Amino acid sequence: MFFLQFLRAIGRFLDGAYTTVMPGFWLRMKARWQWAGGIMIVAALWIASSLVFRPVVAIADKDEAKSSSASTTPAVRVVEFATSDRAATVAVRGRTQSLHAVDVRAEIDGTVKAIHFDKGQKVRKGDILCEIDLNDRGAKVSQMNAMVAQTGKELEVAQELYKEGFRSKTQLAQAEAAYEAAKAGASTMDVQLANTKIRAPWDGYVDDRYVDVGDYMRAGDKCEMVIAPEPFLAVGTVNEQEVGQIAIGDPATAKLVTGETVTGKVSFVADRADTTTRTFRVEVTLPNPDAKLRDGVSADIAIPVKKVPAMKISPGILVLDDHGEVGVRVVEAGVVRFLPIKIISDAPDGMWIAGVPDRTPVITVGQEFVTDGERVKTVLDKNGNAS
Repeated sequence: MFFLQFLRAIGRFLDGAYTTVMPGFWLRMKARWQWAGGIMIVAALWIASSLVFRPVVAIADKDEAKSSSASTTPAVRVVEFATSDRAATVAVRGRTQSLHAVDVRAEIDGTVKAIHFDKGQKVRKGDILCEIDLNDRGAKVSQMNAMVAQTGKELEVAQELYKEGFRSKTQLAQAEAAYEAAKAGASTMDVQLANTKIRAPWDGYVDDRYVDVGDYMRAGDKCEMVIAPEPFLAVGTVNEQEVGQIAIGDPATAKLVTGETVTGKVSFVADRADTTTRTFRVEVTLPNPDAKLRDGVSADIAIPVKKVPAMKISPGILVLDDHGEVGVRVVEAGVVRFLPIKIISDAPDGMWIAGVPDRTPVITVGQEFVTDGERVKTVLDKNGNAS
């Protein structure tokens, strides 16, 4: 009961306040028009307030966005490396190869009588490697020597009788021909007799043996392989862009997978490319006085060709682009750029590269987290080196 009386009191108060505040023409309007007019006034005030306060809010939002963008710009650490002239090299992946290696073959048929050298043994030029049984060759040599002696005597008699007029010129010529034929036959048998001993063509060592005592060899069959230890070759191939930079006589270094490093000179550069790979063969002659080099060992061949501006960096700052090309990321006018590089040389304390201009800010920390074309803030390395 009390609550209803309270509500009626509030209603009378609001009616009195409304009648006092509102003008007379408004109060003379019907109630429904008063409601419609009130709604229109409220709507107009709401639209006006949005027009007045919106620019202020927009400006505040824009300033906030700028502040947010500035706070999210990534920071990277850079070093401005100095360049210096450095000898560029052509790197060739190749292998060692003996310059003189031959399969020594038999020149006559026969049974192997003896093997005088085995694999790994050193030989001198002229040493007997394999010996073939003489069979009847010795007897034939004796026979031919006897024929030489006989025809020689007959020639002497024919010459005396020709002088006395008892032999014609034709008969003398026949005697001379018989003597020469006998000598040729004897020489042929001497050669066959010598060929029973298969000899080393040069100083070197036996790399392989193909026959045993008792084997039958035909002319052309292999006895042993002999390799000359010096000089040796390091051979490889270079592409079309690099072959023009290499000349015969250029110094070269071959680093073998066995750990040896040998210095030599370029002795051959092919004038014609391989039809399949479109690469050119290059040969480097290597000294081998101690016969330590082996045929077929993989080798990294480095051929210095010219001097180029290069800088020394840590390999850890290198990156790959989307195409798999090796390079570094630099900052130009606050924007990240990828620069492809060429590796000049590599060492335990750093890597020399070409392709980056002098004093260009190179990203050393953070290069993995930025992309080409992205805007960044830079922080110079106070120590002046990559880490």
